[in-house]
Amino acid sequence: MNFYFHQIHDFIVKHVRLLKIAAILLLTFASAVTVSNSVHAASLDSAVTGLTATSAKEDGTTVSPAVSQQWYEGPVHTLDYDFKIADGTTVNDGDTATVTLPSGAVFRTPEKFDLKSSNTNETVGQFTADPKASTGQITFSNAAYWAKYNKNRHGSLEFAVTGTRKFVPSYAANVFLAKNGWGLNESVRSNGTLSQVNWQVLVNPNNHKLNNVKVNDTLGNTSAQTLNTKSIYVTDDASGATIAASHYTVTPSATGFNFQWNGTLDKAINIMAKTDVSSDNEYSLYGTELDLPNTATVTANDVTKSATGTPVTTSNTKTVVLTMGKGSAVGDHTDETTSLIVKKVWQGVPDGVKTPAVTAKLYADGVDTGKTVELSSSNSYQAEFSGLDKFAQDGHAISYTVNEASVPDGYKSDPDGNQPVSPDSNGVVTLVNVYQKKPQCFTYIHVTKTWKNVPFWKCTPCVRVTLYRNGTPYKFRTLSFLNCYQTTFRYLPQYDQQGNKYVYTVAENHVPFGYKTQTPGQRTPDANNNVNLINVYQKKHHCIIFPFWC
Repeated sequence: MNFYFHQIHDFIVKHVRLLKIAAILLLTFASAVTVSNSVHAASLDSAVTGLTATSAKEDGTTVSPAVSQQWYEGPVHTLDYDFKIADGTTVNDGDTATVTLPSGAVFRTPEKFDLKSSNTNETVGQFTADPKASTGQITFSNAAYWAKYNKNRHGSLEFAVTGTRKFVPSYAANVFLAKNGWGLNESVRSNGTLSQVNWQVLVNPNNHKLNNVKVNDTLGNTSAQTLNTKSIYVTDDASGATIAASHYTVTPSATGFNFQWNGTLDKAINIMAKTDVSSDNEYSLYGTELDLPNTATVTANDVTKSATGTPVTTSNTKTVVLTMGKGSAVGDHTDETTSLIVKKVWQGVPDGVKTPAVTAKLYADGVDTGKTVELSSSNSYQAEFSGLDKFAQDGHAISYTVNEASVPDGYKSDPDGNQPVSPDSNGVVTLVNVYQKKPQCFTYIHVTKTWKNVPFWKCTPCVRVTLYRNGTPYKFRTLSFLNCYQTTFRYLPQYDQQGNKYVYTVAENHVPFGYKTQTPGQRTPDANNNVNLINVYQKKHHCIIFPFWC
């Protein structure tokens, strides 16, 4: 029995060790993956200036800590930052820079907006921040833009913040209602805009005894906001506890709601409601400022000091302003040019074959630029495209490629298809053509001798014809009545050893006496490989010569 216990113990110890080793390997792998994924993104805080807590301005004036620490929670302050990126700094996609708010300031709502280049209107970064946070972050993008516009790079940010100092409101004795509202941060959309607004109606803030309490709440700008009827509830202002619906009656409408308290109200209460912000307005689509007003009016009978009471009323309007921050950036650009060399390489060309001149075409981002260079033996099949724009208007580096206008006959491009070729790391494009040996083919030439105007009693003579190849006598034949003045030169090679096509012609060696040829010199075969040599009989004239004496 002890033997089996020892075996089980050894098995457990062995596998626990293996599990520990596996866990260590997994942790190491995860760390390596994390490092490799983040290697391309870096913090540019040391290279970007103008984003610190003391860089913020409000209405053109730098915000000091003594001022921002007095800001109350709720009121809006619009801050501006002007930043600069040090020359020589490489900006990669995903690189970041931290924006720090003045002391005592926090973001009111989530912030998420693009930084647009002011010269090309491209997106070159994005700013994000969480509500109640004291810092935000620029995440740079479009590295091609920053690489092209790499001098005097600067930008600006504008967004709304609020303070953190607590505010305890006080109300005059004749105030029976106060209205408040704010964007609901939890309703943020993917583009950073808010889809809901919270509304608060504070009724009876001074804790009077009120009878017949009626509140009318009216929405403004109803094309952009609608009441969420299921969101209405009431709380005790002192304790924050939710009050049962049996104590009041709410009647919603298209433009707001009516509220009535059942019985005597002797404490401060909050009527809470939400409105839904439409998704088709300029704010929801593009972050443009949107004003959402809301007016509440209370009427009641104040019986605090007498049983008969005094009629009272208060009306208050609150406008919630929804907006998104904005940002821009720009840099100076000195036009940079580049060049590339084009070389022509011939492969498998037999000795004695003269390589032809070719035309190389230049493409920019796959589009024909119309620029060409000729490559020939006179320039050792090498030429250069120079003065080429390095960057396009939108800032990206232009990709240049080259191919031949057409591949010469008897050759094949490598790779096949005459595809545009990119330059190597040294800026050299090599165009390769491979010689294609032509398969030997044979042809024939049929020769016919035609006689014209020959008397019937006249016998036509034999004629000697010569077949020429490239102007040099190659074969000979005799045409006579025995072969009906016809012959065929057969099995004539079409190409020489270098693949050049032979040129065949036929000529009559001598025109017989008494005839005149209509086909002088070497004759080229017609489309059907026929040559017709024509001789015309010349009629002889008999002359009588008289003696002449003088």
